Amino acid sequence: MNKPFIALTLALTTGLCARNLRAADADTDNPNPNWFSFGPQYGLNLNARFKYIGNVNPADSGNYDDGFVHTDSSGNAGGQTWNWGYQNASQVQDNTVTMHTSSAAVNGTENQNDNLGAGFDLVYGRNLGTVLGGKWGLQAAFDFTGISIHDSQPLSGTGTTISDAYSLGGVTAPQAPYTGGYNGPGPLLGDSPTRTTASETVLITGSRTLDAQVYALRLGPYFEFPFGKHWSGRLGGGLALGVADTKYSYNEMISFGGGQTFNNIGSSESASFQAGGYLEGKLLYAMTPCTSLFVGAQYENLGTFSHNTGNEQAQLDMSSTVYVLFGVQFNF
Repeated sequence: MNKPFIALTLALTTGLCARNLRAADADTDNPNPNWFSFGPQYGLNLNARFKYIGNVNPADSGNYDDGFVHTDSSGNAGGQTWNWGYQNASQVQDNTVTMHTSSAAVNGTENQNDNLGAGFDLVYGRNLGTVLGGKWGLQAAFDFTGISIHDSQPLSGTGTTISDAYSLGGVTAPQAPYTGGYNGPGPLLGDSPTRTTASETVLITGSRTLDAQVYALRLGPYFEFPFGKHWSGRLGGGLALGVADTKYSYNEMISFGGGQTFNNIGSSESASFQAGGYLEGKLLYAMTPCTSLFVGAQYENLGTFSHNTGNEQAQLDMSSTVYVLFGVQFNF
């Protein structure tokens, strides 16, 4: 919230208070039923889960760490294709070309907690009546929270290396490295491989970052009860609607025990919507009939926001977020 906006808000609320104070001189029964509050808020218990870590492109896409086998312009007539390529001479053995991929690494999950999510809270409310010696009414709120959760913990586990052997059909393989094309012609390779798999130790290093801007609307009833000359308490709850604008990025090095390494990089942005609820409690101190200071806490459940990037997923868990907030309230 920028300085001009704060100054404008203060000017408007001061003017409204002055007007109502003048009206109160003529009408002592004026209850000033409307109020507006704003202030900073800080979110706690913001959790992120980074899932499918190390899940790189599957071999079934036809792309390998050391080559490719794709459909050619003939549609792979006769079960053969000239749209293929490989990198190393060691891949040619016994009239076959073997392609390798480390396609199903750890598929690990890592949990991280954000230390603090900073933002602000704007609320408009109106008293609608009295009950049990206090006031009740409805309030509508808008709040914003900025979140950044970073993880750089290494992961280790057991991964899988896939080896697909394609038949040359008696054709001599071109010298490595070789890259065929879609239109051809070129040496033909069988398009149905013989697959073997081997388990290997995998180490994943690097980092993952989830940045989010969460915008929430809240609507619900409240009950305010006085105690003492200047003090009052307020309890409220109701519906919460949230939109999370998230960016997930990762830069990882996946190292297999057999010596293969794979650099896994991805980044994307997305927005998603969740509905939930909230409960809150506030303590208010009336400095004047028109102005109060408050401090409070709020529990909010907006569920889990999921964000897929490449073959990995980040989840922002806001199912049990606790906010600490304080600020100023103006009655008019």
